[in-house]
Amino acid sequence: MVPSVLSTARALLAAGLLAVPALAATNCSAPAPETSAPGGSSQHFGAIDTYLDSLSADLQDISKQIHDNPELGWQETFAHDLLTTYLEGQDGWNVTRSVKGIETAFMAVFTGSGDGPIVSFQAEYDALPNLGHACGHNLIATASLGGALAAAEIMRQENLPGKVILFGTPAEESYGGKVVMLDAGVFSDAAIDVSIMAHPTNGPDSQYMFTQATDRCDIEFYGKTSHAAAAPWQGLNAQDGILLANSCVAFLRQQIRPTDRMHGIITSGGTSINVIPSLASGSYQLRAKNQEELAELTERFVNCFEAGALGTGTQLNFTMRPNGYADMVNNDVMAAAYAAYNAEQGVSMPDPSLEKLKEPSGSTDQGNVSYDFPSIHPSFQIYHENGTAPSGAPHTAEFEVAAGSKASFEKTLLVAKSLAGVAVDVLTVEGMLDKVKEEFSQTVPSAVRKYKYRA
Repeated sequence: MVPSVLSTARALLAAGLLAVPALAATNCSAPAPETSAPGGSSQHFGAIDTYLDSLSADLQDISKQIHDNPELGWQETFAHDLLTTYLEGQDGWNVTRSVKGIETAFMAVFTGSGDGPIVSFQAEYDALPNLGHACGHNLIATASLGGALAAAEIMRQENLPGKVILFGTPAEESYGGKVVMLDAGVFSDAAIDVSIMAHPTNGPDSQYMFTQATDRCDIEFYGKTSHAAAAPWQGLNAQDGILLANSCVAFLRQQIRPTDRMHGIITSGGTSINVIPSLASGSYQLRAKNQEELAELTERFVNCFEAGALGTGTQLNFTMRPNGYADMVNNDVMAAAYAAYNAEQGVSMPDPSLEKLKEPSGSTDQGNVSYDFPSIHPSFQIYHENGTAPSGAPHTAEFEVAAGSKASFEKTLLVAKSLAGVAVDVLTVEGMLDKVKEEFSQTVPSAVRKYKYRA
C-alpha cells in the first residue's frame, strides 16, 4: 500500500470499520468466505485481473461503439441494445430489457449458489446535446459492465451465494433516470444491498465524488396587456414581475452559503416593445451541499418570486420539475476498499480526511440512490492518447475527445477491476456488509424536509 492508503486503513481500523487483514493469496479455488479485511488483500484479485484482461477487446469495442454513437436521454436505444445483446450472450446472465416499462433501462442478473449479498453496478450511457459523450458515460458503462462481469465470474468460480446485478440507467443528464427507476421500484424490488459505479474526470483520481443536491423549476408570471404609451396604468407587467424577482435573487446571493447556487434564464418576456407583456417565464436551477440545505435555499428563492408577483400585481405560477437530484452520500468502508485496489494497481488515492474537505460540485442522480442504498461513486482521471489529462472538465469538447481514447479505456479497465474487487469483498469478506450497512444507517439522514412547491 502507498502511505495515503495506509493512513486510510489505519483510520478505519481505529474506528472499528475494518478487521486486521490476513495475508494476501492468489488461490481462487477455495469456496470458503474470506475472513480478511477489504483493501487490496482479497485472494480473488488476481483472478479478477486475469479475467478482465481476457475481455479487454470486447469491452474496448463496446466503449468505442457507445462513444461513437451518442444518444440523448431516453433515446439510448443503440446503447441499450448493444449492452443487453452482449450480456445475453454471457453464460448465467438473466437480462430484462426495458425493465419496468422504462424503454432504455435494463436489468441483468447473475445468480449464485443461494441466498447471499446482492451487489449492483450502475451503467450510464446517455450523451449531451451537441457535445456527445463529453461526460464519459461510455466509460461509466464500460467500467460497470466489466466490474459486474468479473464479480460474477468469481461467484461462478467459487460457487458463492448471492447475486450480481448490472442496471442500465438511462437519462442521467437532466432527466434523472435513476430517480424514475427508484420510483418504479427497480432497485428495491431487486433487494440490492449496495450500489457501485465510477465516473471519469480530468483529475485527479479519488475514492469519492462529492456532488450537490439540485432541483430545477419553471416560473411564469401572468399580467395584463395594455398599450405601453397610451394606457400603461391599465396593464400589469409580467416582465417586471420576473425582473423584480431576479433582483431579489441577486441580493439574496450575498447571504447564502458558499456551496449554494442559483442560476437560470428568462425564456420569454414579451413580443412587442409598445405592448405591456402579459406573460414572462424563466427556468432556474438550485444547488446546495445537501438536501436539507437545498430545502432552506429553495424556500428563500421562492420568496423572491412571490415578492416579484406581489410588487407588480401579477400572478405567479411556480412549478418544481420532478426528479430532483440528492447529494452523493459516499460509503467509507467500500471507498477504502476501492482505494486499496487502485493502490495495488499503482494508482494512489488522496487521504480521505483531506478529500472530505473539498466542496461538492455538479450533481448526479446516483445521489438519490445513495440515500436509499449504501453506495460509492469514485472518480477517475482519463487521458488523451499522448498521456496528458484533458484541460477541459466534463461537459467540454476536449473531454469528449479524451473519453474516446485508448488510454482512457485502459484506465477504465483498471477501474473496473477495482470496482469488481469491492463487490467481491462485499460478497466474501466476513462482516464487511454489516459494516457497510452500519455506516449507512449512521450517515444517511432518516428524513429530508420537504418544502413549498415540493410535495
